[in-house]
Amino acid sequence: MALLIKKFGGTSVGDLQKIKNIAKHISISREAGNDIVIVVSAMGNTTDELTQMAQSISSNPHKRELDMLLSTGEQITSALLSIALNEYGIPAVSMTGSQVEIITESLHGKARILEIKTERITDYLNQGYVVVVAGFQGASLSHNGSLEITTLGRGGSDTSAVALSTALGAEKCEIYTDVPGVLTTDPRIVENAKLLDLISCEEMLELASVGASVLHPRAVEIARNYGIKLYVKSSETNKGGTLLISNLKPLQLKRGGLELTKTVNNLEIVEQQVVFGLSHLPDKPGIAAQIFEKLSEADIIVDLIIQATHEEKRNDITFTIPEKFLERTINQCDQIIAQIGGTYNFKTNMTKLSIQGAGIMGRPSISAEFFDTLSKANINVSLIATSEIKVSCVIDVKDISKATRFVGEKFKLFGSQILINPSLKIKDEPEVRGIALDKNQVQVSFRNLPDKPGVVASICLALAEANLIFDTIVQSERTTELNTKDISFTMSKDDRKNADHILKNLLQKLPGSIIVDGPAIGKVSAVGAGMAFKVGTAGRIFRALANEQINIEMIATSEIRTSCVVLEKDCNKAVTAIHKFFKLNE
Repeated sequence: MALLIKKFGGTSVGDLQKIKNIAKHISISREAGNDIVIVVSAMGNTTDELTQMAQSISSNPHKRELDMLLSTGEQITSALLSIALNEYGIPAVSMTGSQVEIITESLHGKARILEIKTERITDYLNQGYVVVVAGFQGASLSHNGSLEITTLGRGGSDTSAVALSTALGAEKCEIYTDVPGVLTTDPRIVENAKLLDLISCEEMLELASVGASVLHPRAVEIARNYGIKLYVKSSETNKGGTLLISNLKPLQLKRGGLELTKTVNNLEIVEQQVVFGLSHLPDKPGIAAQIFEKLSEADIIVDLIIQATHEEKRNDITFTIPEKFLERTINQCDQIIAQIGGTYNFKTNMTKLSIQGAGIMGRPSISAEFFDTLSKANINVSLIATSEIKVSCVIDVKDISKATRFVGEKFKLFGSQILINPSLKIKDEPEVRGIALDKNQVQVSFRNLPDKPGVVASICLALAEANLIFDTIVQSERTTELNTKDISFTMSKDDRKNADHILKNLLQKLPGSIIVDGPAIGKVSAVGAGMAFKVGTAGRIFRALANEQINIEMIATSEIRTSCVVLEKDCNKAVTAIHKFFKLNE
């Protein structure tokens, strides 16, 4: 007899008829002899409606009371589904997160799960019950030992389901939603988006972190860490859906640390890097495509690509290459500048330093601690690039020994966890497997920052202390006559509203610097495990956009993701263009 965890999202439980249909679905699985735990979201738009009610009374409702209010949505669904199951003759019992004893941090609104006490659920299962759990919620222990209701943040029911699978040792976890599984992109934008039978947790983490709403990143992170078989399926069909696979050796579940596992798993050092900075380029569609197509012609492997800020209708693009391609790159850059104008320079004896681990960008304190550690070691950072599973920077080779020691000690990384010039195993994987779009983003730039150690750390620390999540941090290579640089990042629109006080305080500590908010934008991200092994993928992505006359406002890359910030009006066109260019519908 197998133990199955099934989670049904808000659209799947949107009305009473859908809840009755789910009860029928569960009865079939039950007849097959399975033990079943169900996790449910609030019905339809209930969470949004409850939030609006609170905000109509207070512009800044108390977070504890907001958790009390929002947790009721899932409780209603769980009780109704339990009633429906009992009506079909299936013994069922509904439980809140606190009744299950899903124990979380003492943080309202975005709490992480520490442990799940499974005794009560196991007892009900042994008695033959289907257990229906209200997702999105847990409970923390207050200073006097009493339980306080907490919520896990948007998408928290996914997290509840995968966490329960881990704690109960379930055979698999099935997430039911209103789409047939994980698609190559949003079907509301591209009608012929294709269903993916299989996707790695790493790829899904990147997609989920940049706008793919089918799964919450924290749920994928737990599945990745503990080797959970995670399926995404349609609640309206019996088709197979999408299976997520983890390439890691599963962690052992430790008491009190279900979601608070070691976030940083490895420190990676890639030596003999060269930083090329192309400056004063025309700011118009097609420039990035021309540059990286020219590099591809010479079979030059490009690693990090960064485009940060525009200045007086001019732009800068910076990228890194292995030193063995130096002469070839100089030759190609000479031709590029002759064709489009601008200037270029390069720095040798550089090293890329990266920390790796699932969910890094969901924990802003990690990036802040990384840069703060380098600052305390008096190490200046030339370039920065971030993704959901990696934060990278480029530093001078003379600092690498010190950086390895300081960062290794900070994140307790030793021996085999420190990877020097790791060789990648070539995989026959698509260079682009899926495309995500996040329109809930704004671009913020710090201009005229002092080019010295500690500046990046001060920004990241201030945002992290306010629990504001920042993403796609890029630092340009352009240095002004006053020895200043620019740093840009994206963050959610809601977090930007709450960041004014923090950013203004930062400016007081950085005299001469200014903050510039960019135009209305969206972030289009192409993700694929094969991207690291194919020359010219970025150039092809940029060409797809150039063919549609879409200008790129900002570029940030990792091994398996290329993100382009474009104007909001061009977002859907950009997704469609890349999807078509890479023939993802075939």
